[in-house]
Parts: sequence; C-alpha cells; structure tokens
Amino acid sequence: MSFDPIRLVRPEVRALTAYHAGPPPAAGAVKLDANESPFALGELLRGALADELAQALADVALHRYPDAEGRELRQLLAKDLGVTPDCLLLANGSDEAIQMLVMAVAGPGRAVLAPVPTFVVYELSARMQGLRFIGVPLGAGFLLDEAAIRAALARERPQLVFLAWPNNPTGRLYEEAAVARILQACAGELCDALVVVDEAYVAYSGRSFLPRLASHPNLVVFRTLSKIGLAGIRLGMIVASPALIGEINKVRMPYNVNALSQAAAQVVLRHADVVRRQAALVVAERERLSAALRAMPGIEVTPSDANFFLLRTDRSGDEVARGLLARGILVRDFSTAPYLAGCLRITVGAPSENDLLLSALADILGRGEATS
Repeated sequence: MSFDPIRLVRPEVRALTAYHAGPPPAAGAVKLDANESPFALGELLRGALADELAQALADVALHRYPDAEGRELRQLLAKDLGVTPDCLLLANGSDEAIQMLVMAVAGPGRAVLAPVPTFVVYELSARMQGLRFIGVPLGAGFLLDEAAIRAALARERPQLVFLAWPNNPTGRLYEEAAVARILQACAGELCDALVVVDEAYVAYSGRSFLPRLASHPNLVVFRTLSKIGLAGIRLGMIVASPALIGEINKVRMPYNVNALSQAAAQVVLRHADVVRRQAALVVAERERLSAALRAMPGIEVTPSDANFFLLRTDRSGDEVARGLLARGILVRDFSTAPYLAGCLRITVGAPSENDLLLSALADILGRGEATS
C-alpha cells in the first residue's frame, strides 16, 4: 500500500491556488507589473546618505538575532505616523500583517469580508485558516456598493473586514464617509468586527484614517514601505489600539523582521523627506500618464489615487499584455480574473518608462505613435 502524504494536508489548503508573483524580469525590462516605486534605493539616497546606509548595514551583527520587538524602528515609525510605539506591530511585509490578524481572529464559523475585486491575499489568508470569505462585488466604476456591504454585514456577521484604501487592483479611493459608516456599522450597529483600512498606497493618495484611531477601537490601519522604494526589505506594520496590538503580537513569529531590514528602514526613515519627494514625482507622472492614456482612442482608464492604473483596451487584454511583453514591458494581466474581464494593471514608472509604454500601446493598438 502506497502512502499519500497529500491526504494529510487540510482540505481547505488543498483547495487553494498558490500565489505566484512571477519570475524575475529579464535584464533591461521595463517593470510595470508590481506597483513598486520606479526609483531604486540608490537613487533615493545618494552621497552621504548612501554612505550612511552602507555603514548601517555593515554594522549589523549578523551572528546575533535581531531585536524581536524592533524597538528603535518602532520609535521612528511612531514619530512619523503620529502614534505611540505601543500602537505598532512590525511585520514581514503587509502579507504577514494580514496573516497575523487573520490568525488572531480565526475560529470555527468565523468569517472575513471584503469588497471584490481586491488584494487577493485577504481571501487567501482567510481560506488557509479555515474561515469563510465573503466577497461583496463593487458597484459601477469599481466604487463601494455600500448597501450591499451593509446587507452582507448584517447577514454574515463577519469578525474581520478588509478595505484597501486605495484599492488594489482598481486604484480607487472609496468615499471617506462611506468607509467611516462601515467602520461604525461594524462596532455593534450591524455586527462586531475589526475593520482594516489598508493604506499601502497612502504616499500617493495623501489620505489616511490614522486620525480616527483613538475614537474607533475596532479600527486597524495597515502601512507598508514596499510601495515607496523599499519593496525588497519586506517591512509592513499594523497600527491599532495598544490592547489589540498586544493580542495580535501573541501570534507573531519570533524575530519576524530581520536585522538588515530594520537597519535599512531606520536610515531611510531618518530621511523621509527624500522618499516623500520621490512619491510626489510619481504622483506628477501619474497625472501626466493618465492624461496621455485618456487621449488614446480605444483605452478606458479607471481613475486612480495609487501608483498604478487599471485599464481596458478595445483589444483582448491578453493580446495587449503579450504585445507589451514582446517589447520588453511587463504589466499585470487581470483579463481573465473575476470582475476584471479584459483589464490590465499598469504601474506608474519613471518618465522614460512611461514614454516607452505609451509608444508601445499606440503601436499595439494601431493608433500611430503616442505623444506626451
């Protein structure tokens, strides 16, 4: 009798499809597929700042475990966010932050709710913990269908709600008042649930729910450094009341944020003005790219408050994605995903990268050379 180890894996895990980020790009490729900053860390921190970073990394005691609580880093982050350090929990990217919070609330019969389409890791983390996932379709223009969400809250009574703000992959920033009403509805009005406002793209939207933290005990805010030039160090954070942070901390794996990431983040945070200037350049490029895309016949662009666009063309999404890839430009093809038929997600790149994108799209769509 042969032994099948797969049968020991939980059914809910076997039913999942693993998240695939894709292979590393070829040398020289224009990488507009992962919502990263187009500016390398070396471009952000030149001269004396680059020397400071190099020295900080050289001083890391690699033979020792890192500070498990990230005390010095949390002090810097707390000052930057305007909260106290006991409101912060560090994570190995936003993915681990999601996983920790889902683990903290998981239990028989419990549920997670989110508008869809949205960041797929919300559903993935819920299902891998055996929780029900309730996806509430977005309304016209990828905006919140508040009535449908309220009905689902009352019917399903979830313990956890995720609201990406702005949303990924649509780029929409939901109406702040609507998000606030959902937050209130989850504080006993319709159900008792933690509400995560995921602010991964706050550097590009300029809007935050952090000022509401003290008045809403069920509010949890996510932040990450991945979208502002530090995707490689994998640093995310959970911001919530000290009492809730203390509970979530119980499911955190020891030493989850490595010493090199902590050291690099501290240097960059001491020069946060540099990162903010680069984010402002991306926002300016976003507006330029938006205008150029909207001027091209055959392209439908969803308004974005993030560092990327969701768009449809009058050609098959797969065809356009393959055409761009043949020209060395990587974008994210969502054309076969639920609710996103024909859609591509394109990150705002550096000016020269955006020019290449516009030219390639014009060529693929047969509209002549694009101008910007």
